[in-house]
Amino acid sequence: MKRVLFLGRFAPPMHGAAKMNELYFTTLDQDKNFEVHKIKLNKYDSLKNIGKIDRAKIKGYFQTIKEFKKELKDFNPDIVYLEMAPKGLAFVKDSILVNIAKKKGKKVFIQFHAKGAKHSTKNFFLRQYYKKVFKNTKIILLSNILFDDIKRVAKKNQIKILPNGIEDEITDKEFEKIIKIRKNNKVPHLLFLSNMIESKGPIDALKVCNKLNKEGIDFECKFVGKFQDEEFRARFNKQLKNLKLEKKCKYLGPKYGEEKKKILEKTDFLVFPTKYSKECYPLVILEAFMYGIPTLSYNNGAIKNIIKKDYLGFVSKNNNWEELFDALNRLLKKKIDPKKIREEFKKRFLLVKSEKKLRKILK
Repeated sequence: MKRVLFLGRFAPPMHGAAKMNELYFTTLDQDKNFEVHKIKLNKYDSLKNIGKIDRAKIKGYFQTIKEFKKELKDFNPDIVYLEMAPKGLAFVKDSILVNIAKKKGKKVFIQFHAKGAKHSTKNFFLRQYYKKVFKNTKIILLSNILFDDIKRVAKKNQIKILPNGIEDEITDKEFEKIIKIRKNNKVPHLLFLSNMIESKGPIDALKVCNKLNKEGIDFECKFVGKFQDEEFRARFNKQLKNLKLEKKCKYLGPKYGEEKKKILEKTDFLVFPTKYSKECYPLVILEAFMYGIPTLSYNNGAIKNIIKKDYLGFVSKNNNWEELFDALNRLLKKKIDPKKIREEFKKRFLLVKSEKKLRKILK
């Protein structure tokens, strides 16, 4: 039995990395071949606290180091699995944990759920530090595409690929009913589903909707997610009003469980024009595919590797909302086969496939 000490960002707050960390921890915890302990690295419970420094965080970090050293001594893990920040002060903080583990002779696996090292490693001194931190470690990436972010400071033979996967929350019988529900849509139903952060693209989604409206194309669009910034909420609402889209575009707030499921059941297209600098492998696209929903997005992170077939949607290489509109306009005139999209989901994005790869990587 292998002992694994799992360090990562866990909910709250909930975001893609936190969700995958919880799923992977549970996978190992339920496997008789592994004994696993976890340490929650994030000492905050809201997305708005990410990237900010305060006294509570500093105190929490020193508590984490103390807890980490105690686990290294008492639990004596064979493997230290660390979900690491790719840049900034967060990287430095995580790197100290890596260095402590290596000094204790532990095998270290570094998992990246975000990107950003490429810019940092342009600096000669930072580049040398990254190389020192990564030396004698294994690095887990979500896609081969993302090696570009760390190619200055890591070697190909260090890399393991572990794409995100999610649980299939509907049966094929339920999916047949969903197809029938969707056929009753009188107009195309669009959806923006993410945290309502400017870089995730809700304003660009509004621009696509505005163009549809100007072209006389009828539609409905739902915006689902949580605002983290009141200033951006005000700007979004102002844009919605200025474009006179209040009747066609509705903000529903954050939705979970059955409420979110009901929205996905009626959705024809996911519009997700994300420019988020750390974006890698968005779970929201996998959710859309589960429900047979084609997705329109920007060429960010590994998105072009996820939406790599025409029937799955469209990726704008120029990160241009007008390109998304043109693609959507074309797709509206085509017959979309939701079954084909769902089959792609089951073939490539099921959680059990990711779990199997994780166990293989750590053995």
